[in-house]
Amino acid sequence: MSSKEMTLEWQTILANQIDELEHRTGVPITQWRTAGRKTKAKPAGEDLAFWETEGLRQVEMYGEWLAKSGWQIATMPDGHPGIEWKSETSFGGSPVRVIVDCIYKVGDDFVVVDYKTGSRTPFGMIQMGLYASAVERVYGIRPKWGAFFMTRKGELSDLTDLSPWSMEYFDYGFSAMNATIETGYFPPNVTDACSYCSFSDYCVAVNGSKSANYPLVKLTKEK
Repeated sequence: MSSKEMTLEWQTILANQIDELEHRTGVPITQWRTAGRKTKAKPAGEDLAFWETEGLRQVEMYGEWLAKSGWQIATMPDGHPGIEWKSETSFGGSPVRVIVDCIYKVGDDFVVVDYKTGSRTPFGMIQMGLYASAVERVYGIRPKWGAFFMTRKGELSDLTDLSPWSMEYFDYGFSAMNATIETGYFPPNVTDACSYCSFSDYCVAVNGSKSANYPLVKLTKEK
């Protein structure tokens, strides 16, 4: 495929995605929030004009990486390719729906990969462990490795052994979560990501702007 043909195909795919999202959400693109920090070079942030060129660059880098890697996109036991693999299974009595960006076959092993368009490689692999456990629960085969593909750099992060995050790990975790919900006990988990939380304004632990209206209740045993 020539560079011109790839550009036209990218523009067509992007336009179709925008149309589908506008129709599904009912929100026109003119009202969408732009991502990224606004700078002198990018006064509008990472808007549509930015992604029309940057997105194509990232796709081209991914293609180059895939060709060099020798990896193959896995074909799952039911015959479906491991691209945006979707499944709904259960852990600890809770239904869990997962969508895995890609599952690769590398030698005798499977690798689950999550594509990240941000500039920072995520810390922690529990998400990838859940993906591997979902694949194992559905098919009885377990991806051994997990990694992030950083699209801005066209690079794959180091492979991580996902063995510690087993099906039993998630069965226990979801069971404990269900028990906590039943008691009505919801302790805040304060992290650097609190600013992204939809409930931070109401949270006492981070002194949310509306938290005074939702004070903590001291529980005491009845005599």
